[in-house]
Amino acid sequence: MAFSRRTVLKATAGSALALQMQPLQAVGVFKKIEKIPHATHFGPFYAQVEDGILKGIESHKTDANPSIMIQGLIDRTYSNTRVKYPCIRKSYLEGKPNHKELRGKEEFVRVSWETALDLLAKKIKETPRENIYNGSYGGWGHVGRLHNSNIVAGRFFNTVLGGAVGTDGEYSNGAAGRVNPGVVGDMEVYSLQTTHEEMIANCKVYVMWGTDLFKCNRIDYVVPNHINDTYYPKYKKSGMKFISIDPIYTETAQMFDAEWIKIRPNTDVALMLGMMYHLYRTKKYDKGFITKYTHGFEKFLPYLLGKTDKTPKTPEWAEKITEVPAKKIKELAELFVSTRTFLAGNWAMQRAHHGEQADWALIALASMIGQIGLPGGGFGFSMHYAGGGQANSGYRTTPGLAQGRNRVKYTIPASRVSEAILNPGKEVDFKGKKITYPKIDMVYVCGASLIGHHPDTNELIKALRSVDTVVIHEPWWTPSAKMADIVLPSTTTLERDDISSGGSYSRNVIYAMKKVIEPYFESKDDFEIFRLLAQKIGGDQLAKRYSGGKTYLQWIQSFYEKSDGPSFKEFDQFWKDGYVEFDIPKDAYTYVRHSDFRKDPINNKLATESGKIQIFSEKFESYNLPDFKGHIIWFEPAEWLGSKDTKKFPFHLLSPHPRYRVHSQLDNTWIRDIYKIQGREPVMINTNDAKKLNIKHGEIVEVYNERGRILAGAYVTDNIRENVVAIQEGAWYDPENPTEENPRCNSGHVNVLTSSRPTSKMAQATSVNTTLVNIKKLENEVIKPYKSILPPSIIGA
Repeated sequence: MAFSRRTVLKATAGSALALQMQPLQAVGVFKKIEKIPHATHFGPFYAQVEDGILKGIESHKTDANPSIMIQGLIDRTYSNTRVKYPCIRKSYLEGKPNHKELRGKEEFVRVSWETALDLLAKKIKETPRENIYNGSYGGWGHVGRLHNSNIVAGRFFNTVLGGAVGTDGEYSNGAAGRVNPGVVGDMEVYSLQTTHEEMIANCKVYVMWGTDLFKCNRIDYVVPNHINDTYYPKYKKSGMKFISIDPIYTETAQMFDAEWIKIRPNTDVALMLGMMYHLYRTKKYDKGFITKYTHGFEKFLPYLLGKTDKTPKTPEWAEKITEVPAKKIKELAELFVSTRTFLAGNWAMQRAHHGEQADWALIALASMIGQIGLPGGGFGFSMHYAGGGQANSGYRTTPGLAQGRNRVKYTIPASRVSEAILNPGKEVDFKGKKITYPKIDMVYVCGASLIGHHPDTNELIKALRSVDTVVIHEPWWTPSAKMADIVLPSTTTLERDDISSGGSYSRNVIYAMKKVIEPYFESKDDFEIFRLLAQKIGGDQLAKRYSGGKTYLQWIQSFYEKSDGPSFKEFDQFWKDGYVEFDIPKDAYTYVRHSDFRKDPINNKLATESGKIQIFSEKFESYNLPDFKGHIIWFEPAEWLGSKDTKKFPFHLLSPHPRYRVHSQLDNTWIRDIYKIQGREPVMINTNDAKKLNIKHGEIVEVYNERGRILAGAYVTDNIRENVVAIQEGAWYDPENPTEENPRCNSGHVNVLTSSRPTSKMAQATSVNTTLVNIKKLENEVIKPYKSILPPSIIGA
């Protein structure tokens, strides 16, 4: 039975925060408390449930350092932002010809499930599958193997319709994902890393190249265990030297007392080239490693030495670009090559104009240092993510729901959605080939935040207002839901049974995600919504094809049986206990990335053209592109602190991942009160820059460029270099006046300012970290209250 508003309000009367933090003993003095195991991207936990109401969160024994983010789940579950009923935008429901331009500007109408599904099924039947964009990207909305949002959506489109236009690649590593496999035979960004044990025992210099280890390890694509947090004190006691090459002096850098190299944003490739030039000219590079383990170094040398462009990549040349002194560049290069050094790469610097060059250059630099495959040396691109560095159990965890085959040939590169929608039929370069954008008439999104993660929000909204239909499955009235035509209320993870695993690297636990409470108001599971929709489109036979004729528990048990879990616990016992944990073998703690390749590069060759590390790639050269060549090149970004645009927009804007959210998740909970400034997303600004602008800490300021304007809370600090500002991605978009063209955002949604410019014609990936802005103090302006976490007006609700 679904909860009514009265039931929930009665049960949750009093202080919401006090209720969330209430211990189990106090809650259960007079009434029985159920303790139900569950798991999320924030961590595993036990839900404390009284009379069907979630009242507390208790940490799980497998979570080494539980995140405060878990405590926001109660507030999120019973939030006033929940989508309670199926809703259809008024002019769309009425069939008005001008309904597109009213998208995001008018009220919704509450309808029955029958009405919503009938209308949606009719629209889907009328729309060719080649004109439907399945924007259910990523899977960060649900950690389960059965109900994972993009998987259930993909299964629907593929098994019921034969496919839809999909997304090719990703926002997280769109550039690296296209280049790294060709350079080193693997994406690297998700690969098993050298273990912490080997790092602590052998590493002498740990270079965090834009890497914030502590913050980014708070979450996991599956279930985090936060065990990395227990290693960081050991790192600090080990005596190794930490260096942070980053425009921001991060929380991790502060924790490790790291030497701070205040590099200009987007100039990392130039810094690496300057180091490589110095190592070559002084003959201090590892020539033996280059000869034995790499390919094409001699074809890269003419560029490095300036013979092809009359510009030697000297440390002095690099100093002018990076603002890192040439003396320091030489000192760092000599330090790296003279002692055991690990280069911990990040994902942010490849989310920039010409981001394809970043990882490639770091791999080439590591090759010249010559320590790849040695304990505590070499490089890694995932020490900051999902428990990177943890030993792997070697056991099989649970598979997921099969999606079937997508027979639609069209795909849109991630971050190209707006461009594709606005330019049907346009031919573009992509991965060395030509692709054509399809005509999009319907955008269908399940469990993803398109407005949250896509660059250039105003351009995206223009694109969304050009299509006929926008459909959203959401538990909450997110900014994307408010821009939709048909909004279907889906359950949260807490309102459905599922199964998951943890962590991405240790892979040593399988978790039962038991239903904690009944569905809120009229919400339904995404799986069930798609089953009902399949039934509307093709009857019981099509519905059964989608569902597989199994119950949720039968699906979950089938996933479990395909794992190594049954060797330790039968399913019934696992489901009762809530988890099964695998031991990690002792030899797993000695894993060193690329050690096998180093020991025997012939029998353990890489999956590249030559079987070696490609300093030069004949394949890449054959693409014959103006902005991507066969070797590493320093390309000047379109927007950076070395360009003429700084006269008008003197600050380089970075948009790092948030500390207290998973992208946009939890922005509608009390967790926001921990870090927001007057309800707005903070903008980090250097103390000296703030003085020049007469901006004080805690004031509301306007950050703007030619793409848009946002309000943010000034966070004045010495922990960011001058002329650089940073705003965390994921704040819920809140246009002050939706009827205006390019309205100012009242909440600090950073993608209003970022560019949709692609990294290059090769990867067509996002370049959000290539953004210039200006900031101004608000003088005598009455600031309107923000509305981002309020539901829209709904007729009949």
